Amino acid sequence: MRHPLPASVQGEQDADGAPHAGDDAAVVPTFSVCIVVRDRAELLVDAVRSVLANHHRDFELVVVDDGSAVPVTRVLAEAGVSADRRVRVLSLPPSGIARARNVALRAATGRYITVLDSDDELSADALGRLHDLLTATGGGWVYVDYHEVRGDASRRIRLPEYASARTMLLGVLTRPRLPFKHSGTTIDRRVLEQIGGYDESFRLFEDVELMLRALRAGVHPRHLPHPVVRFRRHDGNITRGRLGGLVFWFRLIDMYRPSRAPGVALGIKALRTLSETGKWLVSLGR
Repeated sequence: MRHPLPASVQGEQDADGAPHAGDDAAVVPTFSVCIVVRDRAELLVDAVRSVLANHHRDFELVVVDDGSAVPVTRVLAEAGVSADRRVRVLSLPPSGIARARNVALRAATGRYITVLDSDDELSADALGRLHDLLTATGGGWVYVDYHEVRGDASRRIRLPEYASARTMLLGVLTRPRLPFKHSGTTIDRRVLEQIGGYDESFRLFEDVELMLRALRAGVHPRHLPHPVVRFRRHDGNITRGRLGGLVFWFRLIDMYRPSRAPGVALGIKALRTLSETGKWLVSLGR
């Protein structure tokens, strides 16, 4: 189920009971960087430090603790990063990624929402580059290139650009590797208000559903051809039960396939099944 997003959240409190920045109507940051986390203390600290190190300083950082065994407030305090007034933590019982992301969106006060996964990091020039692109193009949605890191090895992932929202929609449904990464994605909050937040009925691929819904609504994302996200590849971020995840993929294909002509959905499902099976077989060899 999707939930409308208010322009701001007035009178809400942080986990420690202190009023957040939304209570001061004059303080509206350009960016709200939103992180959802559960039980990734060391990686989360690296992610938070990477945001605070950005050269572009006009931002807030909203962290939603989705039921971590060790509270995020304690983790950040012990790491010495919780004193920065731009950092706010909201705590939930275990609620699921989609609901936690929606909580972050509703708490955010910035003009643009920048999503960052808790095991990723932003480059120091990330927000500056995003600001320059958004200002130059007037775009409302940006996805970015990234560095994929495994152990000591790193490689740049260059994502494709699309001529239209329709062609990108087809690419999302059919490409073996998604043509966007949600981490680093930056969205004008007015666009989010128009299309709604995350669909909480999706326990997997809630980010893919949000992108597909935006594309179907005619939103044409801009591409930042610069790797401003550092994505750490590890066992914890490999989707378990890939074949079980096909249930969600088939649902997405039925919802968002670009044509209702007979056989289109079946063909896309066949492609997706081959793709997910291949990735599952590769993961078995690791």
